[in-house]
Amino acid sequence: MSLISTLWKCTFSPRLFKVYEITWNGRLVKKSYEPRTLERWGDQIVICFAAIWSISLYTIPLVATFFYQQRGSLTDNIYLLSKLAAGAGVILIASLAARGCSRANNPIYLKFLKTLNEANAHYSAETKEELHKYEFEFWAWPVDFKINDVEKDRPRDKLTLEMIATSSGRVKRQTSKEFIFTLPCKLISYVVAHTFAIKMIYPGSISIINWAFRSSHLKGRIELIEEGGERYKLLTADNNEIDTMLVDRRNKTTNGNTLVITCEGNLGFYETGIISTPLYKEYSVLGWNHPGFGSSTGLPYPLQEENAIDCVMRFAIDRLKFSEEQIILYGWSIGGYTATWAAMNYPSIQSLVLDATFDDILPLATTVMSSSLEGLVRNIIRDYFNLNIAEQLNRYNGPILLIRRTEDEVVCVPSNTLAGNRGNMLLNKLLLRRYPHLFLESPECGAFLTRLLSADVSTKKSIIETVNVDEQRCLELIAKDIEKNGGTIYYPSTLGQNCDSKMKQQLILFLVTMYMKDQPSTHCAPLATDLFNPGWNPASTVSIKQ
Repeated sequence: MSLISTLWKCTFSPRLFKVYEITWNGRLVKKSYEPRTLERWGDQIVICFAAIWSISLYTIPLVATFFYQQRGSLTDNIYLLSKLAAGAGVILIASLAARGCSRANNPIYLKFLKTLNEANAHYSAETKEELHKYEFEFWAWPVDFKINDVEKDRPRDKLTLEMIATSSGRVKRQTSKEFIFTLPCKLISYVVAHTFAIKMIYPGSISIINWAFRSSHLKGRIELIEEGGERYKLLTADNNEIDTMLVDRRNKTTNGNTLVITCEGNLGFYETGIISTPLYKEYSVLGWNHPGFGSSTGLPYPLQEENAIDCVMRFAIDRLKFSEEQIILYGWSIGGYTATWAAMNYPSIQSLVLDATFDDILPLATTVMSSSLEGLVRNIIRDYFNLNIAEQLNRYNGPILLIRRTEDEVVCVPSNTLAGNRGNMLLNKLLLRRYPHLFLESPECGAFLTRLLSADVSTKKSIIETVNVDEQRCLELIAKDIEKNGGTIYYPSTLGQNCDSKMKQQLILFLVTMYMKDQPSTHCAPLATDLFNPGWNPASTVSIKQ
C-alpha cells in the first residue's frame, strides 16, 4: 500500500477501542487500544463535530426564527456564518489529517487496518476470526448475513396487522370527498410521526442518547464477548444493518441447545438489557438492537422493526441451524411487538415470553397526551405506529408466559394502578380468544376475571380460597378437550362448553395462574431469573392424564 493510500485509509477508517489476545492457556485477554496524542485529539474534535451536527438538526427551527428576527442585518449574518463555517472546516480537516498521520505511524492500528482490509476483500472463517480480535466502530464491520441471500427472488409471504385488517374487512375505503376533507390532518400526522412521535415512542433512537451511552454499551459488549459472545452484522430486506450478539452454548450447558432471542424495550440495548436473565439460566442467547439503536441503522418504524426481527429469525434458523422448535422469543415492554410478530410468522417456536408488555399502544399514547389531541394521536398511532400486540399474540397458538410487574408505572392506564395494568388486557384478550366458552353465556365469569386481575395480594389470596380450585379436575378437562381434536391443540377451544359457572371460574383461575406470573417490581427492574421459563404447554396435560 502506498503512503498516500495508507494515510487516506487511516484517516477515514473506524476508531479502534480494544484488542483481544488469546493467552497460552486459552484465556481471552482484552487490552485497551491507546491512541497517540494526535489521534486522540483528532478523534475528540471529529466526535464533537458529529455531536454538534446531531444537536443542530433539532435546533434548526430556533436558528431560523432568530435569523428571521434579525432580517435587517441578513447580509452581516450570512457573512458571519460563512466565516464560522470556513473556520470549522479548517479545524475539521486539520483534525482528520492529524488523526490519519498518527494512525499511519502506529503499528497496532496498521495491523488492525490490514486485518480489516483482508476481511473486506475475502470474508471467510479465518479472516473473521482475526477480525474478532478487535473492537471497533460497527459501521466498518463486514456483513455476516443477508436475508436476500436466503430468500433470493422468492421472499416469504409474511403476516402483518395490515393484512389482517384488510382480510377481515376492517379497512374502510375513503371516497374522494372524505380524502380531501381529511388531507390536512393526514399531512400533520405525517410530519409529527416522522419528527417528534418516533423519538417519543422510541427514545433509544435519538442520536445523542446513543452517543451518551456509548461507553456503557462498549463495556456491556466486552463482557458478553468474554462470556463467549460473537458479534454479527445482519442486512435486512430494506438494507438496514442490524447489530447482533450471539452467545452459543450448544452442547455446553443444560439449556444450551435452546436459543432465546431477546427483543428489547424502547430504551433497551442488547449490551445492557434483558439478555442477562436467559444467560444466567444457561440458555444460548441471540440479542439484537432495534433499527436506529446503538450500531443498528435505520429507524424503528413498524415495517423496519418487522424486517429486522424477520432477518434475525432467518439468521438463527438458516445460518446458526437452530430449528424453530428450539427457539424461545423473549420480549420486554415494547419489544413485545417484534416478539409477537415473529411468533405469528414462525408458529412452530418453542414458546413466547412477554415481560411487562401491553396489549395496544393506543390507550397508553392517548393517556399521556391532551384529550384535545386525541383524534390526531389516534391517526398517528393507527397509520404509523400500530403496535397492536394483542392482535398479533392471538395469531400464535403455542405456549405463552406473561410476566406482569405489580408496581409497573409505565404500562398502566390510569398510572400506578394494578387494575390499570395493560398486561391485564393482554391476558384478557388471550383468554377470550383461546377459551371463549368460559365467558359465553356467563357474564359473571368476565367480571370474575377482571376482579381477579385487579386484586392485590391479600384480595387475590381470598379469591383463591373462596373458589378452591380443583387442579386435577381442571387438568382433566383441558386434556379431554385436546383429545377431542385428536391430541392437537386447537384454538378457539371448546373448554368449558358444558361446565357450570363455578367450574368455569375454577378453570379461569387455573389458566390465569398458568399463563401469567407476577413480579413485585417496577417496569424497568431486571426480571428475576426464577421467573424466566418457557411457560406452560397445555399439551403436557395429556401426558399427565395418561
